[in-house]
Amino acid sequence: MITLFNYILIFNVFAGGFILSVSPFDFYTGYVFILLFLMVYLLCYRDIRVNRDFLRILMLLTVTSLANVYLGKDTFFLMAKQVLGILVTGSAYYLLIKANEFKVERLFKIYLQIALIIAIIGIFQELSFLVKFEAGYDFSWLVNRWKCTPSRFGILRVNSICMEPAHFAITMIPALYVSLMAILRKGSFYLNKTSGVLIIVSVILSFSSIAYIGILISLLLIFQGVKKFKYLLLVLFIMPVLIYSVYRYSPEVHERASHAIGVITGQTKVSKSHLSVYALASNAFVAYKSFIDSPLFGRGLGSHQVSYNEFIKPGVAGTIWYSDYPKYPPVNREDAGSLFLRLVSETGLLGLIIVFYFIFKFRLKGSDNKKLQIISNAIFVLFLLQLFRQGHYFYNGLFFFVWVYYFSYKICKNKLLI
Repeated sequence: MITLFNYILIFNVFAGGFILSVSPFDFYTGYVFILLFLMVYLLCYRDIRVNRDFLRILMLLTVTSLANVYLGKDTFFLMAKQVLGILVTGSAYYLLIKANEFKVERLFKIYLQIALIIAIIGIFQELSFLVKFEAGYDFSWLVNRWKCTPSRFGILRVNSICMEPAHFAITMIPALYVSLMAILRKGSFYLNKTSGVLIIVSVILSFSSIAYIGILISLLLIFQGVKKFKYLLLVLFIMPVLIYSVYRYSPEVHERASHAIGVITGQTKVSKSHLSVYALASNAFVAYKSFIDSPLFGRGLGSHQVSYNEFIKPGVAGTIWYSDYPKYPPVNREDAGSLFLRLVSETGLLGLIIVFYFIFKFRLKGSDNKKLQIISNAIFVLFLLQLFRQGHYFYNGLFFFVWVYYFSYKICKNKLLI
């Protein structure tokens, strides 16, 4: 039974496009399996105790959020939705690891097995698009909110069973890191070179800016501290050439990067920028206003939507977003499109300190256990991309990676505490 739930709950990492209901909130199919697992676990073990520090942190954020509800900066429904989601998903993935006797390598290998299948589906999707086999590349009949996104090269931007290429890229990033290790360094442990190539090709074919950022960060981590001349040459010469080539010859990346640079330097109006740049800029503005209003504790879990409606006032002449609204309706109003921006907006300095302390405290560096260090670095890259691009607290099985990351450190340091 546990083995079955291992695969089902880890598959949730890639199953964000499967939605049962959108009212009064998005109810993902994965939630059903999470709740079922909790019921089965309780019946089998008669105990659902989870990490005390996790509960203390959630309680602290709940108390500050309730204060913001009282002050009118948040609503009880929006707050409760986030608190309940964090509590349930965080507890479920913790108990999944506990049921596996904290064997994080076993669970991470399952993630890699599924990631390989998702990558093969993505490559099949691309081939189907090239031969105009619609049923092989258009999965809108299967996945809710699935988007078919052709690139400007005349080929498909791969997203496999995920909603969009960026979501596909982020969920595949830990597998991509391991794939690069398998090809560039000896002792990958987890994937052979053939599997690694398939995963890397699928991620490159997403033509996602966040995918290429993830590849760059992964390469920098892999070659960090390497003194061999050929690796030094790769970092100092070949990588800048690759970065420039992607920027110059990938229309999707070039447009986003050029517009972002233009907005930052003031040469491009936000209203004239790419949708993704507008989304980032508008939510950064909301996060900034929220932070100024409540810098220590933010405006409460789930409050970004309230803050967005307050600070971006469509149709009101004289506001800086007045000319933008007709072109772009509210974008990422619920989750800010970036975990960093959402933390700034909803939790202030408190949330930022907690998250960054966790990421850097529990990262394995220079460990004798090379297998766990690979897992740690792979998930570290995921966290960095989540901060930049994905604003949901528990979407796509985020807490699976949180607990694998945490226990990899504890196991390596012989500090396994439950």
